[in-house]
Amino acid sequence: MTRTDTYTGGGMGLRWARWLPAAALTVTVTMGSTGCAQSALRSAITRPWSASPPVTAEEVYDACGEPGVVDYEPIESLSAMADSTVVIRGTIDHIQSGRTMAYTDPTGVSMLESLVIVVRGAEVEAGALDPAGDGNVYIEFRALGTALTGSRPYSDCADLVPPGTAIVAYLEPAWDGTRQPVDGYLEPVDITVELTTPSAGRPAGQELYRPAALEGLIWQTPGSSEVIWPLYLGTGPGDIQDALPGGTLIGGAA
Repeated sequence: MTRTDTYTGGGMGLRWARWLPAAALTVTVTMGSTGCAQSALRSAITRPWSASPPVTAEEVYDACGEPGVVDYEPIESLSAMADSTVVIRGTIDHIQSGRTMAYTDPTGVSMLESLVIVVRGAEVEAGALDPAGDGNVYIEFRALGTALTGSRPYSDCADLVPPGTAIVAYLEPAWDGTRQPVDGYLEPVDITVELTTPSAGRPAGQELYRPAALEGLIWQTPGSSEVIWPLYLGTGPGDIQDALPGGTLIGGAA
């Protein structure tokens, strides 16, 4: 049996084609009979790195992404992200907790926390990083939960991403956190969102980035033949090198 849920999530200003000024998104999620198992995995799975078999791309996506489909207009070529501030490649050092978002509606306030990817020794493929940077790249990529379901521990994702996971990222500066209305998409909603800890998620004075599009964040775990697009687009066969500028590997492409 198939179940379709609609909920409001986000917090980093995701746009439908790229990034909306609004700080949340409405997502229609379609899950089959494995949906309950996926939810259980998301809240419970941790894996020591000596365990066998190794973690799969699907397990990483389930812990760090959102299963289902987001209603947006996909890009047709990686060149559509050519105006990104910077494009980097490297490996994920770790994932840590980020900034706290306050969602306010007529009934009260709910708090969600974001995730931040720390990339060490990144190579710049296009554009330029902040010259005052400390050698790391800090990427805020999603909220820990949704405005309706509430937050969940960042360790659900952080504990599952293997050391040495490759990353390609098309980046722009992160949301500045000023109060803004939430886009209800299917119907108007009386909700606003703002950051209560805009300087969190990285050391003082360091730039915080976000993906320039859903397709602009790509991972590949060591030894895997599957690529992960953690921003709603799922997994698929490929080599992450083909997601670099000039390549042809695009998340969500038919």
